[in-house]
Amino acid sequence: MKNYLLTLLLLFTCSSFFMAQEVIIKVDSATGSRLIIKGEPLIIKMLNDKEICNKSTKTSSTSSSTPIVKTKPKNNSPKSVCGRRNDIPGFMIKVAEAKSEQDINSLLNNFRSEFPELRVEKHYLRPDWRLLAGDYFKKESAQIDLRRIRRNFPSAVVINWRIYCNRAK
Repeated sequence: MKNYLLTLLLLFTCSSFFMAQEVIIKVDSATGSRLIIKGEPLIIKMLNDKEICNKSTKTSSTSSSTPIVKTKPKNNSPKSVCGRRNDIPGFMIKVAEAKSEQDINSLLNNFRSEFPELRVEKHYLRPDWRLLAGDYFKKESAQIDLRRIRRNFPSAVVINWRIYCNRAK
């Protein structure tokens, strides 16, 4: 039994050496690193001939591929973006932070007098109060208002926040 197992092991080891695999070593031109590819000689030949890599430009009648159908771009209205949810991840402008509610109320009144067209709200996140303005889907859409706000409130920044779809820009 022991001789039988040794013979089987020797046969298996020898057969792995006789597998017909070809080795290709390619050098990357940008970094100079080596890429080693091992494979069947027929597959390596096809890769070198670029039969697999290139798609044929001719379409045959026996082709099973389906034609590409172009669709109209969807309207990205707030209703289509939000679906059934009223609040989604978005962006708001953090105008200022204050330690007390009295300070944030005075900042709120100043902000409303300077920018009556922007919606503003206050949030308490321990240990500070935050004054947040606007609702924006994208950070880029908040940049226009941010530039205007920074003239009066230089510490204003755009932050990630949950926004209400029906009010967002």
